[in-house]
Amino acid sequence: MVTRRFRMPGRMFLTAIAAAGLLLLACSNRSSEQTTDAPRQDLESVADEGSIEDLYAAARAQASAETTTIEDINEALRPHDRVYKPEGAGRFPTMLFFHGCSGPTRSHEEDWAAFYNSIGVAVIAVDSFAGRGIAWEEACNLQVMTAWERAGDVLATLRYARSLDFVDAEHLGATGFSHGAWTIWTALALASTATPPINLERWPDDGLDGLKLALPFYGGCYERWTVSVRTIAFLAEADRYIDEQSCVQFANRNPELATVFSYHVFSGATHTFDHATPNLANVEAGSVYDGAAVAEAKRMISAAIDTHMR
Repeated sequence: MVTRRFRMPGRMFLTAIAAAGLLLLACSNRSSEQTTDAPRQDLESVADEGSIEDLYAAARAQASAETTTIEDINEALRPHDRVYKPEGAGRFPTMLFFHGCSGPTRSHEEDWAAFYNSIGVAVIAVDSFAGRGIAWEEACNLQVMTAWERAGDVLATLRYARSLDFVDAEHLGATGFSHGAWTIWTALALASTATPPINLERWPDDGLDGLKLALPFYGGCYERWTVSVRTIAFLAEADRYIDEQSCVQFANRNPELATVFSYHVFSGATHTFDHATPNLANVEAGSVYDGAAVAEAKRMISAAIDTHMR
């Protein structure tokens, strides 16, 4: 497994699959009780037939949301946060954790939180759906809460985290998975031009203050950004839904970002490869836990945190 900053495309998939970073595996992360075949089959058809570019374009053209404020976003989100703190007192570097389109998976969240806590990093896991009454089907089908809106959750959670006594406000990170990765990437892109998410009237003055590290997992690399936030994209070679070539192409097109952006492709890994206890829907969609890939990702993350969040 080699960390790659640049490489020429060795194979060409549908550019849109990766460029969108959006298909987000409608079945991933949801409980078996929620599993139905229809949404998963619809999504798989889109991936197989190559119509993701059209879906993405339509979603972006139609994306809309009621105007709100960061204060109102925090009012909706904060009652549903789960906070994981390392042992001891003091201010901790803190990682913000954004789930996939089908909502939080507690075991996945807890596994990552245990790792972060073990290296002295607190975690704030954000539930973007519960406080809004959003059904995962709507989010996975890009009908509601697209990344152009959900990026507001990143801004709101950053502001909230900076206000907490146990948080080192100068050393924050954000990690996201599939839809969560798309959301973080979109926040970086919007920050680059001070363009507000579609549910906010203006870009906030405090924006990405304190954000030092972004860790998107299997989300693709589609829009250009220029902010100085160290970003590592973790990708799966055998991901049916997200094409790692988008990140290869992003790196090749933006050599000036080489000091802040890199990507890592895990050979043979699948979408949601970091779920140690995948649900039935994950398994049926072809997702397989890859312990070696997870261990390597953790090694890389630990090194990045030591460099950028201490």
